[in-house]
Amino acid sequence: MKVAELMTPNPDTIGPEATLEEAARRILEKRYGSLPVVDREGCLLGLLQVEELLPHPENIPFSDVEALQLFGEWVNGEFLEDIYRRYQKTPVKAVMRTDIPRLHPEDPVGKALETLLTSEVRHLPVVDQGNRVVGILTRSDFLKLILRRR
Repeated sequence: MKVAELMTPNPDTIGPEATLEEAARRILEKRYGSLPVVDREGCLLGLLQVEELLPHPENIPFSDVEALQLFGEWVNGEFLEDIYRRYQKTPVKAVMRTDIPRLHPEDPVGKALETLLTSEVRHLPVVDQGNRVVGILTRSDFLKLILRRR
C-alpha cells in the first residue's frame, strides 16, 4: 500500500504570515492537530502543531526549577491575556517547525508508519516532486487502516 491510498488529500494549509490567533481558531474549528505552512505556490515551509501554541515547562537556566515558556519567553501564572495578545501579533512563521519529515504519495505506508513512530511529529505532510503539499498523514489514519482490516 502507498501513502497516496491512506493520506487525506488536499489538506487545509496556512501561510507563514497568518497570525497565531487565526491558526488557533482554524485548528479548533476544524479539530485539527496541525496545519501545514505553505508559501503562495503551495510549497511546504513548515508545520504548526497544537503543541507549538501552548506553553511548555522548561528548566530555568542554571537551576533545577521549572517554569512555563511560550514562544521562547517565560510566562507567569496569570498568562491567558498575555498569550492572547501574543497570538494576535505573532506570525505562524515565528513558531512553526521547519525540521519536519515529509512523505511522497508513492512512499510505502510502512515507511510512513516508521517515520510517524520515530519522530516528534504527529502529522506528516505529503508533498509532490515540487514540494507542494498534496496530502497529510496522521497516526489516526493508521488506526483507521487497522480497524478497516478487521
